[in-house]
Amino acid sequence: MSTGGGEGGGGSLVDALAAVAARGSGHGMRLFRGDEEAERVTFGQLHAGAGELACGLLERGVVRGERVAIALPTSIDFARAFFGVLAAGAVPVPVPPPVRFASLDIHLKRIALVMRQSKVRVVLSDKVLGGLLEPTLGGAGGEFQILDVAMTRAPSAVYVDVAADDPALVQYTSGTSASPKGVVLTHANLLANVDAIAGGLGIDDTDVSCNWLPLFHDMGLIGAFLSPALNDAETYLLPPEDFLRDPGRWLRIISRYGVTATTAPNSGYLYALRRTPAERVPELDLSRWRFALNGAELIDPDTLRRFSAHFAPAGFRADAFLPVYGLAEGSLAVTFAPTGRAVRSTWVRREPLSRGRVETAPAGAGGEGTETGREIVSVGVPVANTEVRLVGEDGAELTDPSWVGEIQIRGDSVMRRYEDNEPATRATVRAGGWVSTGDLGFRQDGELFIAGRKKEVIIVFGQNYYASDIESVAGRITGVSNGAVLAAGMTFPDGEGLVLVAETKESDAAAREELIARLRFAVSDSLGLTPRDIVLVRRGRLPRTSSGKLQRHGVEEVLAEAGTDPVRPV
Repeated sequence: MSTGGGEGGGGSLVDALAAVAARGSGHGMRLFRGDEEAERVTFGQLHAGAGELACGLLERGVVRGERVAIALPTSIDFARAFFGVLAAGAVPVPVPPPVRFASLDIHLKRIALVMRQSKVRVVLSDKVLGGLLEPTLGGAGGEFQILDVAMTRAPSAVYVDVAADDPALVQYTSGTSASPKGVVLTHANLLANVDAIAGGLGIDDTDVSCNWLPLFHDMGLIGAFLSPALNDAETYLLPPEDFLRDPGRWLRIISRYGVTATTAPNSGYLYALRRTPAERVPELDLSRWRFALNGAELIDPDTLRRFSAHFAPAGFRADAFLPVYGLAEGSLAVTFAPTGRAVRSTWVRREPLSRGRVETAPAGAGGEGTETGREIVSVGVPVANTEVRLVGEDGAELTDPSWVGEIQIRGDSVMRRYEDNEPATRATVRAGGWVSTGDLGFRQDGELFIAGRKKEVIIVFGQNYYASDIESVAGRITGVSNGAVLAAGMTFPDGEGLVLVAETKESDAAAREELIARLRFAVSDSLGLTPRDIVLVRRGRLPRTSSGKLQRHGVEEVLAEAGTDPVRPV
């Protein structure tokens, strides 16, 4: 243990922050609320505050390696809490804060499930959120000790030495089901990914980053927070809810402060495009925007083209778009497209692709029918010290580019295990350190193209939702037959969204309309996610396995039969 600058830990995230602080550049993090800066901290102040918080945690009995939950919104407090837990030699477990208008009871049950799996004893929060958590999760004799970050800091700083291979993060995805999987990542894993991101982009201390992604999730935590901070780049943060209220705030910060790098899912760029009138574009200056990373969900090449054309009068360059691929099991970044190059895409025939074959289609062959084409964007090549391979159903590596395979990864950034879940680890971590992603892809000229997902995860606005969670909420609504609901992520002309298909015996049009309204409200209220479409079908219409279980394969046929009239019985 050290009480100085924390320089003896042998390659930890806190050591990396200490090195940035020692430069004395004065760079740091700024939190914006609306269009105005609400709070700022330099990286030097962040490092000092981490040591003070670590001292407070140690005084309260936190020990090296202990998991400590962080329940905070996008804020400077989140940054302090994250590095403070690390400085105490403990391991952060970020959990999502309650979603506005969502069910607090369901939210608390979900995060309690995660915290129990990680054997969390202490939760770092703030006065407001702590007040919501305390009555149910804390209090006298409560399961968890809930601490206010502001009240936990001590007058002196302490930095516990840890090894590079010690755990540094347990990353759970949002929408956790009854069987949550927490990715255990080491200091070495995260530092390798931060270095790979910086190397792939050429980021340095002259860059400025601005992002609105939630910090409890890997894309926000590593892409929007750790990567710029540990490279001494000015880091601007905007709460996700502020972006959703007005995406123009994000663009105005980019314009005003000469932001050079952002990270967002395709739906985020589409949302900003749709909500920015053409007459307001010339008021912006986007000419210094070098990297607009696009990942976490299906990348729509048409969105990239429309965004580029729409914001060209503000100086936005089409080659700023950088399609990327990543996932929590790989820390974050797995592949990057080459920088400074126009987005590359390929057209393939839809019907063979659904069977795992890659056959070229004429460019622009979109439209209805099985013989039409689908345009897929290249997500580039593996980042430094990461390997990617494609395997067939038999687990053998595929070398023929005409076949789609499951994507497997290994390397310095890639996890070795899940938290307290040996069966899931055995099912995911293969011989030789290869990790199955559950994603499907193919290669052309050495570059990776994502064809689809094997995992039952629905991604909207860059956040993951387990289909089983959504179905559980919707299946309890009166009028749904025997809880029979399937949730699916579908691609619409203007982006991705959630579709629900529910069985019902209701045949009256007014009753069916009322059921649709109840389903939409229940999912929105419980999960903070509003279904794009809800389709009602007659009892027994949803596809099932031979044992009677609902089967997601085949739901597309049901949706096609329903057409555009969800009230009409199918």
